[in-house]
Amino acid sequence: MAAGVPSWQAPPWLSRWWAAKTPTERRIVAALALLIAAASGWLALWQPLQRDLQALRVAVPAERSLLADAQHRVDEMAGLARNSPLRPPPEARAELERVLGERGLRGNVTQLDWQEGRARIVFAAVRFDALIAALEALQRDARLRIVEATLTARVDPGTVRAELVLAR
Repeated sequence: MAAGVPSWQAPPWLSRWWAAKTPTERRIVAALALLIAAASGWLALWQPLQRDLQALRVAVPAERSLLADAQHRVDEMAGLARNSPLRPPPEARAELERVLGERGLRGNVTQLDWQEGRARIVFAAVRFDALIAALEALQRDARLRIVEATLTARVDPGTVRAELVLAR
């Protein structure tokens, strides 16, 4: 044998027992060992595999239906994206003024500057929930998104000082 390769040796009691058996008895023991190994393999491997295969066969129609539905939805979304006319972007300044007026926040603005297509807005004191609603409307309608923001809590509960920079 090659050096460093461990070899397995049967325990002495098993070697004595095996040597005491006739060749016919040895064949019978080997056949029984093979039969036990085959039965164990069948119980441990084959049966679980068959159960799993059957479960997968049952699940295939439902999975195909879900896949077809998903493909249909993707095709529908792609068709809507191709066929829907894109709205031209609204004038950012006018849309900003409109949203602030609708939300009742125009009076809370202490500074409003436009530089390089960006709006810098400062609210000295504004209700946080009203600010979030206005920002959502600005993003949805005017496509103005926050580029920079500094929010500072005020003494009054639920109000903040907000310095925002909005851009497309």
